[in-house]
Amino acid sequence: MKANQVTIKQALKEGSDFLDSDFPNPQNEALILLQYAAHRTKEYLLAHSEKNLSPENLKRFQSFLDRRDKGEPLAYITEEKEFWSLPFYVTQGVLIPRPESEQLVESTLEIVKNKADAKILDLGTGCGCIALSIAKEKPSSQIVACDISDTCINAARTNANNLGIQNVSFIRSHWFSAIEGQDFDIIVCNPPYIAEDDKNIEVNVEKFEPDIALFSGETGLDDLYHIIREAPGYLTDSGSLILEHGWEQSENVQIEMQKNNFHDISTLKDIQNHDRVTTGIQLKQ
Repeated sequence: MKANQVTIKQALKEGSDFLDSDFPNPQNEALILLQYAAHRTKEYLLAHSEKNLSPENLKRFQSFLDRRDKGEPLAYITEEKEFWSLPFYVTQGVLIPRPESEQLVESTLEIVKNKADAKILDLGTGCGCIALSIAKEKPSSQIVACDISDTCINAARTNANNLGIQNVSFIRSHWFSAIEGQDFDIIVCNPPYIAEDDKNIEVNVEKFEPDIALFSGETGLDDLYHIIREAPGYLTDSGSLILEHGWEQSENVQIEMQKNNFHDISTLKDIQNHDRVTTGIQLKQ
């Protein structure tokens, strides 16, 4: 593609051909990449397909195509991922939000729907998608979001600023390590829950996304168990713990919750009808 002589239509065609052998919908992939490379909407690109691309936009598009061809997730290339119908800034070193995790938001909102000033802790906030989605829906709540990663905390703060959300505070903490002396009505978390030797993990997920947000010991349960055991010390009486986990881990999570005095334990299914989120209520003795 030669600069100043390539139309939008030509760039999309060549980009699609370049990706054709590796992606089920290369036309859409190319359109998304060009949208971000040219800082234009899809509608504009399709309506002005005979316009020439600027050299800068063409160069950026070619760079995006090369990165995508190597398997890099779209979210890292475009630095954006939609979650709960909101745009979230993401970058390498931050776990990419998944639709399954929206169940955490739904479950939290159901619990706090009649509580005006709920105190909520989001453990391992990543880009802040869970905490900020809850905060957007429930602006009267007070949310603390923590993560061990400075990259994640910075991304989450950026998202809070971009979305104009002010009822979330961010703390660098390895789980509960910096949360001493506080208690919450709800603790919500999407921890790492993949076994270290899991052979089913997608190649590009393992290659590009942060290990610390994916893997948790030999069985994938180490962090889940740690959170369940520590959470009672940070929950109010009748406070709720809401955990995302792997689709085969619900029984283990429920048993561990029972051992730690959680009651009314239930597991919810995700959009693929897999066990995905388990909730329990902590009753103080």
